[in-house]
Amino acid sequence: MSSGVSGFGCIFHWDGVDLDESTQITGPSESMSPIDVTNHDSASAFREFVAGIHDGGEITVEGNFISGDSTGQIAMHTDFQATTVKAWKIKHPAWVASSHEYPEMDGNGYVTSFEINCPYDGPITYKATIKVTGKPTLTVS
Repeated sequence: MSSGVSGFGCIFHWDGVDLDESTQITGPSESMSPIDVTNHDSASAFREFVAGIHDGGEITVEGNFISGDSTGQIAMHTDFQATTVKAWKIKHPAWVASSHEYPEMDGNGYVTSFEINCPYDGPITYKATIKVTGKPTLTVS
């Protein structure tokens, strides 16, 4: 039996507000930069590393553009132009909790890019990239 859970119904919050009609939420892509401490005494002539500084990564959110979403998508664009750090949260649907534990991530960040796409054969969409600042938190309940 598989233990995988559908991502359908995930919600991205920006400054406490749901971004409606999101179609893709990716990240954050956390990483750590190892520091090379190799020296002439390193065993077997292999490189040695110690843990360096962590990076909270980036989050990408895409969805259908809603021009009247003044507290969500439009506010996010305003924050992008003002370079304002805001709280973000990725929340998985509550129905998942009925049979599985579900993760939730949150932290702070600022929007580093915001674009509108207007294809001739599809809906107007938006895509935003958020740079995480500080340590994101992952909780499972």
